[in-house]
Amino acid sequence: MILGIDPANVESAYVVVENDLSAVVDKGKIPNKELQDKISNWKSENYPIDYVAIEGIQSFGMPVGQTTFETCYFIGRLLEQFEAFDIEPTLIYRSEEKMTLCHSMKATDATIRQALVDRFAPNTPNKGKGYKSNPGLFYGFKSDIWQAYAVAVTYYDLYSSKEKEEE
Repeated sequence: MILGIDPANVESAYVVVENDLSAVVDKGKIPNKELQDKISNWKSENYPIDYVAIEGIQSFGMPVGQTTFETCYFIGRLLEQFEAFDIEPTLIYRSEEKMTLCHSMKATDATIRQALVDRFAPNTPNKGKGYKSNPGLFYGFKSDIWQAYAVAVTYYDLYSSKEKEEE
């Protein structure tokens, strides 16, 4: 399975998807410590995480605040945690997401979200979320969870799908 993480300074979003993107297995936005505990539990339970993709911080030359640095520190903690588990995460940068999913550096959260809906849930009610009685692929997704999913899909498109072509 592919674990996509959209890190932040206090709470981070994550999505676990099948290696072929056919299903969302788990998702959420939880406090960072809770995410690290969840990752440790997955490892101890031999939860089959094959690939890890984390959204990296990218500089565009503009000043940033303390929360950006705190997010960088958390990314470092995640990298160390996965290294201890012999898993090498891949950093996926926002520019890669924009170009891979929308083919434009002008893409926004809304256009990335729409690209995901168009690809995985075209012509479905409620933009693929469905309803409680009939949940869709994106049922329960909120803003940061969409971004974690975009990280996982970008990883798949750039790395995982190419591995399958080479086999």
